[in-house]
Amino acid sequence: MAEMTIADSNVARDDAKLAQATFELLAGGAAEPLPRHRHQLSRDEVLTSQTARILAAAVELFGDSGYAETTVAQIADRAGVSRRTVYDLYDSKEAIFLHTYRCTQLLISAAARTDQDQEGEPELTLATLPASVNRLLAVIAAAPAAARMFFLEALGAGPRVRARRNEAIAEFVSGIAPLLQQLHASSETSLPPLSLGLCNAVVAGAIELIVQHLAHKGAETVVELSSTIIELICAVVTPNYQ
Repeated sequence: MAEMTIADSNVARDDAKLAQATFELLAGGAAEPLPRHRHQLSRDEVLTSQTARILAAAVELFGDSGYAETTVAQIADRAGVSRRTVYDLYDSKEAIFLHTYRCTQLLISAAARTDQDQEGEPELTLATLPASVNRLLAVIAAAPAAARMFFLEALGAGPRVRARRNEAIAEFVSGIAPLLQQLHASSETSLPPLSLGLCNAVVAGAIELIVQHLAHKGAETVVELSSTIIELICAVVTPNYQ
């Protein structure tokens, strides 16, 4: 029988459902034990369950013990799977980290989306800005280990991870820029359009505030940054608004 791998299944590495399953486990959800003998579960159902367990275990270990101190054996033990199962899915600890990073990125990006208007398009206004920022910070605070992994451990986890971090930031900026530009255009009609570079500066500044906060305080308190991040956004995006 051929070995199961994520690459040849319908469970994509960037599957939002897998990210959701992983973070449900991190939030205290119980993982259903997989049957040891014959069962009716599909190949992808088994693979999704195993992968979510591995990713949740890895996030906890990377966030609590650090990337350098975590081993594949520890991840397997915490996930309740064999090391062979882990290596069937990932060829290295770095590959596991990259996948946990991607799942965390998906949820943070989803949290950054604003309420929908009547046409179904995202809309950001000065009235909805505080709620949008608070929602994003609440998602980060809800998974402290993931927050430490995503914002702190990625900085020292090797060149591939740092490159992926840069890509993730660029992807986030691309997703949020139209909303910031829309807010700027509706509030600052006398000013030139907001550039992508300034949108990047807003995101980079917010990330640095979060990194500094996590370096000294628990992720659970990251919501304390809300007013500062809102002030940062307004200073760049709507500088003349009173």
